[in-house]
Amino acid sequence: MRFYPSIVERYVGRQVTMWIIYVSLFLCLISWLIKFMEQLRNVGTGTFTVLTAVEAVTMQIPHNFYIFFPLSALMGTVVALCLMSSRSELVVLQSCGVSKLKIVTASVKMAVPLMLFVILLGEFVVPYTQFKYDEIRAKAIKGVSISAGVTGNLWARENNDFFFMSQASIEGELRNVEKYTFDPEARKMVSHSMAESARFENGKWLFYNITRRVFNDEGFSVEKTDTEQWPLTITPDKFKVFSNSPDELSIHGLYSYIKYLKKNQLKADRFELEFWRKTLSPFAVITMIFLASTVAFGSMRSLSLSSRIVLGIVYGFVFYVANQTFSPMSLVFGIQPFICVILPSLLFFCIAVFMLRRR
Repeated sequence: MRFYPSIVERYVGRQVTMWIIYVSLFLCLISWLIKFMEQLRNVGTGTFTVLTAVEAVTMQIPHNFYIFFPLSALMGTVVALCLMSSRSELVVLQSCGVSKLKIVTASVKMAVPLMLFVILLGEFVVPYTQFKYDEIRAKAIKGVSISAGVTGNLWARENNDFFFMSQASIEGELRNVEKYTFDPEARKMVSHSMAESARFENGKWLFYNITRRVFNDEGFSVEKTDTEQWPLTITPDKFKVFSNSPDELSIHGLYSYIKYLKKNQLKADRFELEFWRKTLSPFAVITMIFLASTVAFGSMRSLSLSSRIVLGIVYGFVFYVANQTFSPMSLVFGIQPFICVILPSLLFFCIAVFMLRRR
């Protein structure tokens, strides 16, 4: 068994990878120009200038590259293979005994490093550049600075205790914390505690200046203490999760937060759905490549290059719509998110392989 690509695989894979990069850069450039024109409306507001618009929009390039990559893989594969087909290179390869599936597999093999690069981009670079984009605009337009990982009006649950935090920071600081303790058997609140601040030290939360009201049949009693340790297991690094929607979180952030939600018997369906979408995105890209390859072989060669590109985009659009329609069914019907995410890719992948075998 050969673990390194052959000359044919390197050639085909290089052509496809090159065109995927070209299309990605083209789409990013178009997106940059559109967003730059939108930001020009803010010129003159506060200290916002044309240079500020350039700086802000440039910070969104990694995010655009990450978002456009599946479409770039589709269009890049269509263009690369159709150009090879127009030069009769695919016919020569097939006459030499290279099957259609092997040609497409070569495209996938050489595109794997690019897929890994995009995953790492989404995990480590995109969250930072998106924050810098918001920071640049907020400082120029409103004259305020925003801090990473600082958010407010948060709720958390620990068994029978419910916590409300008016402000939380990934530096391990809380402000104006309220704790509601319930008795599940009696189905009533037994105490309400308020702390002015809290600090995360040595893996535990220390709360300061606490006022507690304990409820009983006669009313309630008031207790005050300077420092207490409350059973709050959520760690500061999770606070940045609260301030973002699921699609803005990294795979690691989603996984960590899902564990926390399940530990406290809270619903994690939306986060699980986004986790599997991001985790299985490479398979979705591979499916895109296989779908795009179907327009380069067989009877499709009689069509013009532009017609085949449009047809390939239509195939990809149908797959995208099916994926976006079927995945949320896990939230509606209670189906496992993994199944709802993998099924469209698996179905279209099988269809693409069947079409390639018939042509």
